Amino acid sequence: MEQSYEALQLMVKPCLLLLAGGLAAQHNMLPVSSDQSSLLLVASICMLARRSLRSAALILFGFALFMLAGEDIIAKRLHPTYAGDSMLSKVRIVDFPRSTGGSVVMTVEPVGDQRLPPRSRVSWFEPLVVPAIGEVWELELRLRRPRGNFNPGVFDYESWLFREKHHATGYVVGGKRNRLLWGGAASGVDKWREQFAAQAQAASESEGAAAVLAAIGVGVRHLVSREQWDRFAVSGTSHLMAISGLHVGLAALTAFLVAFAILGAWPLASNTYVVAMIAGVVCAALYALISGFGVPARRAVVMLLVAALAVARRRQVDAGAAVAVAAVIVFVTDPITTLTPGFHLSFAAVVLLLWLARHRVISTGRWKVLNKPRQLVIMQVFLLFGLAPLTAIIFQRLSVMATPVNLVAVPLFSLVTVPLTLGGLVVSDLYEPAALYLLRLAAHSIDFLESYIALMADIPFADATLAQIHGYALLIVLVPLAWVLLPPGWPGRRVAVLGLAALLTWRPAMPPAGCFDAWTLDVGQGLSVAVQTRDSTLLYDTGMAWRSGGSVAEQVILPFLRSRSIKHIDWLVISHADLDHSGGTAAISDKLGVGNVLYGEQLPGISGRRCRSGQGWQSGGVNFTFLHPALHSNVEGNASSCVLRVTAGSYGLLLTGDIEAASERALIQSQVPLAADVVIVPHHGSTTSSTVPFVNSVQADYAIVSAGHANRWGFPKSAVVARWSTAGAEVLNTASSGAVRFRVCASGGVVEMEKERSLRRRFWHAAT
Repeated sequence: MEQSYEALQLMVKPCLLLLAGGLAAQHNMLPVSSDQSSLLLVASICMLARRSLRSAALILFGFALFMLAGEDIIAKRLHPTYAGDSMLSKVRIVDFPRSTGGSVVMTVEPVGDQRLPPRSRVSWFEPLVVPAIGEVWELELRLRRPRGNFNPGVFDYESWLFREKHHATGYVVGGKRNRLLWGGAASGVDKWREQFAAQAQAASESEGAAAVLAAIGVGVRHLVSREQWDRFAVSGTSHLMAISGLHVGLAALTAFLVAFAILGAWPLASNTYVVAMIAGVVCAALYALISGFGVPARRAVVMLLVAALAVARRRQVDAGAAVAVAAVIVFVTDPITTLTPGFHLSFAAVVLLLWLARHRVISTGRWKVLNKPRQLVIMQVFLLFGLAPLTAIIFQRLSVMATPVNLVAVPLFSLVTVPLTLGGLVVSDLYEPAALYLLRLAAHSIDFLESYIALMADIPFADATLAQIHGYALLIVLVPLAWVLLPPGWPGRRVAVLGLAALLTWRPAMPPAGCFDAWTLDVGQGLSVAVQTRDSTLLYDTGMAWRSGGSVAEQVILPFLRSRSIKHIDWLVISHADLDHSGGTAAISDKLGVGNVLYGEQLPGISGRRCRSGQGWQSGGVNFTFLHPALHSNVEGNASSCVLRVTAGSYGLLLTGDIEAASERALIQSQVPLAADVVIVPHHGSTTSSTVPFVNSVQADYAIVSAGHANRWGFPKSAVVARWSTAGAEVLNTASSGAVRFRVCASGGVVEMEKERSLRRRFWHAAT
């Protein structure tokens, strides 16, 4: 007991303090220069000499270490001088390209070109030849500094680019200038991984099984489709796709047994147990390196190394200390890794299992073998409750089917799939027919699991997507931990079940009667506005769709609506048929229930009716009235845009689509009420719109421009911004503010205003 307490003091406490410093840096909004971070690092080291200051020194050390690593990534980003320029450059493909629809996404590094940053993520639409890892190409690139949209409850792409250490994003300009220069630059490890992926495809009857084999064998995930990832997420089996402690442990155990058997048969061998253990650790480290050296694999290797050193020194292995050492080494060697979900979930799962093993006696008596299924059930239920806070916060999801699916998936992968895959990997270069046979058996097990997951996914409420939890409601997230922290039999422990139910049923508060919430979403160059009253939801426009496939609706609008627990759109208004306003309509109609559909121009495959001046309805004490087009108008294009006025009492919001000067004059001449506290600036701030008479008639306090960052049209135009500002409006641009939310009430007008970029910005995010 004294030894365990000493290990806790020496290892666990410093680890937690270091990680606390790193966590504080992750929430830092202000940039800190590398010189300042270096000074903090030196100061923290000096503080370690004073015993009374060591705790503060460790926190400061963790903070400075993370900031130094972050500032290094920021410093290497594309220089603003080259942003948006077309550059013919030589680049090397450094990761497996991923094909999606008609485009290929790949990571490149420059070959002798100082203009390019060290690592860029680029897309190539419809290439004649799909590039391969290791190839050197001459490509015409158009890059920009890493940047993403900011929307409530939506994936933070900019943070993902930061933690993946991408210094620029962009695309390949199509044309004859793009050409392959050299095809033989892949490393030996990458060639082996590529060869194994090819063998997995040859051995599998389905593309899905081949993709999983490549992922669990050598960490190659580019073949796993988005649909597969969605199925794994719904069923709570995404962890099986990572090279985890299970894979590394099996590799180490196999190497240990082989080495021990060989050394045991050699009469002159000494310390065979220790040597065999070293062989196991070395094999595990090599396998982790081959598989991409992800966080779970790094953790497992360090823990194996700590255990091997303890055994070699004839010391008792303290699992808690091993986890602490692994966390410290992962953090110190790569601080940015602590941002990844894999870091949090991997270490949390190990800590939970250690807690379970130390504080729960699961199997007793002589029938331990028969208790194995019971132990597995207890472990899976324990992990469900223990990991619920992290999965709810990180993924906004709680897989209610995780326990029954993992009760089949974990034993299947542990006893069949992973051993067969590793066996195929080992003999792939020695005897290919044997490797294909083993991989074929592994593929059959994956096909069986996929069928089982598909069956379970059809059960109602299998996919429990959670509404975004914030504020005091975050306390709900902690309630399921009662199942982990309290001993079995305690009455209070069952409150954890209520905690899970609360997570599943929690809904954000609706606006009170006589008020409405309006979100102008950050959808790039396009428009989408969601308006919610106490009783209904309206969606005005659905953003852009891309010719390479996909739309803003799938990436932004649908996740946002899910974060608000909105599953039905009562009113869908498509201002007009331009793709940047109507591109996501089909995706919205497919994924959500839609009530009334109104549009300015007829859309293919969409049933509804045209919006006309004078139409309107009332919901939750809020009035919705169309002001344009006129009743018998035959206008087309931008002039057909539905202009909708939303009012709570005498206060309101004006949605204008892409109307231009002629339509603005028609609105003024028709003498319809145009006054609004908040207005969506027409046509993204083009000079064809926002005429002075129209601006003066609206008398807005806030003018919102929905435009893409550094868009090629230069929207919003400075003259338009000046007109609205001169008229007394505060001009906000979604490109610099992110999504903007207003609450407008009959009793007080604009009572709340939030800019998403200001709420969520961290030091690595672009300032504007």
